[in-house]
Amino acid sequence: MAFDFDNTIVCGDIGEATLAVLARSGVLTPAKLNRTLSPSFRVPGKAPIELSSCADVMQYYEAFLAPTAHEGRDPSPLANGYAWAVEVMENLRPLDIVHATRTAFEWPQPTKPAFIEVTPGQTAFPAPFFYPEAVELIAELVRLRFEVWIISASNVWSVRWMVLHALNPLLRRRGLKAGLPASHVVGISTLLADRQGRLYKDALLVREDEQYAAMAEKALAGLRLTSRLQFPVPAYSGKVAAVFDMVGRNPFLAVGDSPGDHALLEISQHRLWIARLEKPGYQRATRELIRRTGGAGWLIQPTLTKGSPGFVSGLKKASERLNGLPPEVREAAATLLPREPGAG
Repeated sequence: MAFDFDNTIVCGDIGEATLAVLARSGVLTPAKLNRTLSPSFRVPGKAPIELSSCADVMQYYEAFLAPTAHEGRDPSPLANGYAWAVEVMENLRPLDIVHATRTAFEWPQPTKPAFIEVTPGQTAFPAPFFYPEAVELIAELVRLRFEVWIISASNVWSVRWMVLHALNPLLRRRGLKAGLPASHVVGISTLLADRQGRLYKDALLVREDEQYAAMAEKALAGLRLTSRLQFPVPAYSGKVAAVFDMVGRNPFLAVGDSPGDHALLEISQHRLWIARLEKPGYQRATRELIRRTGGAGWLIQPTLTKGSPGFVSGLKKASERLNGLPPEVREAAATLLPREPGAG
């Protein structure tokens, strides 16, 4: 079983939220970043983007999510931005990232979603919270003794902390004696350097060092991120490579919410698509993937991430909530939703 994490198990993106906390607190600012990691570039039809002219690092990040001139011809437009979000944490300790993750997850949420504002009026990112239905599904799969893996394009330390310190307690409340192991969390990481200058890979260290796997503060404080990524990078088709490296076989079930998960969904025997209704482009792309792979083995769960975020249950409720969305959203989402019995 291979699950994406952001906007699949949680509503929101823990990698972005963590980066927002680091930017808001002044740990990461345009002046502090290595310039070689943040090139100036120009998106067609827009003004040049330079890190030094951005209000904060999150403004540059949002622009760098689609930096190439290929536009719609780029099959993996967001991958560079996902990698950049980890590379710019060069010289931070995994412990620093974990502290920022905790802050992001514990962000006050009088209403959901709450937003972590970096620069007032310019950059803000939602504080993630767990979808109860996703937690229940994982609990049932673990109860039935399926191996569940998390394959994420966020930094691995944030996702692993969320699994060990937030998801696993939720699973135990549902009667499970044990949750997901740390080694079953795969995310983007860099080579790690210890105080003696030795380099480590997260994928191996998490299996060899019990303290590191448990995210003990001493173990996380003794390492620093380099700017060199660990490969494969689990984004887009890199998720397939990560699954074959770590699991060694095609998944029985893959669960995802964005085109970045399409390659993983395509090789899986069964697919659960978390259809974010506010993302019409994602739904159109998934409609084409379903046509290409055939409809067998596909399950679709509509969800909303704005307004009243959460899973949408039942066709009637889905239709009602679609009525309040723009026409292009309704059109794209409706192509994925089954029709009511007897509908023409």
